[in-house]
Amino acid sequence: MWAWSFVVSLFVLPSKAKCTVQGAGKTLADTSRRVSFPPRTFNKPVPFQPGEKLVFRVHYGWLTAGEATFEVYPQIYTVHGLPAYVFRGSGKTASAIEWFYKVRDNMDSYVDIAQMRSLLYYRWVNEGDFHFVDTVVFDYQKNQIRGRKGTFPMNTWVMDMLGAFYYARRLNVREMPPGTVVPIPVFLDDKVYDLGMKILGRETIKTDLGTFRCIKITPLVVADRVFRGREEMIMWVTDDENLIPVKITSPLIVGSVSATLKSYQNLKYPLTSRISR
Repeated sequence: MWAWSFVVSLFVLPSKAKCTVQGAGKTLADTSRRVSFPPRTFNKPVPFQPGEKLVFRVHYGWLTAGEATFEVYPQIYTVHGLPAYVFRGSGKTASAIEWFYKVRDNMDSYVDIAQMRSLLYYRWVNEGDFHFVDTVVFDYQKNQIRGRKGTFPMNTWVMDMLGAFYYARRLNVREMPPGTVVPIPVFLDDKVYDLGMKILGRETIKTDLGTFRCIKITPLVVADRVFRGREEMIMWVTDDENLIPVKITSPLIVGSVSATLKSYQNLKYPLTSRISR
């Protein structure tokens, strides 16, 4: 999971849990209903569209370690009776290092279109000899999160790890002054973490895809899991309506790792932040 959970700055259903997903030929079970917390509102257009695809090269210095891909499914699904985006994140190791450690990870996040709240979350982990499948149901009728490791209370809006990435893009980040901190509670494994992001300012950076005007952000990650410090990861997102990351870098407990955008498809808006190719 390291390859793309890094880029995000990141169950088999219990027998009594039922959940319904319809669309594109997929159907699962469900009884959850709509619910309780005050509705979310947004004052800017959605910055992505079905079919968007972002591909990142993950590397330690010059060494390519793997590739991470983020996609918005072309179809709109129905989950708990609500129209939902489906986001997919996938990570894989580069062939040159698979003899040492092979990774093939995927996660799907089903997020309510209207309020950008997590509804359902799947995770398939295949890392060396470590494998598991995880399904998490966000039940807004009972204010519970049900997953492989149990049932947990939900006291406020909570996102899954992948959905949080797209939720952050939904915010009016371009209008936030430096120093702004945006909390984003995220459920991961068996706990809700108080994650979020802090706006650092603006910066122009050069990448293989060109030179971009960017908003510089530090994601507030879980310092004790992989990363050394809570505010040491840096992300540069395009200073335009798309708000896509073009570069991410972070020191790890040992060394440092970076991810750079290598390709993109079907962006909703023109990439006006690119100054030159």
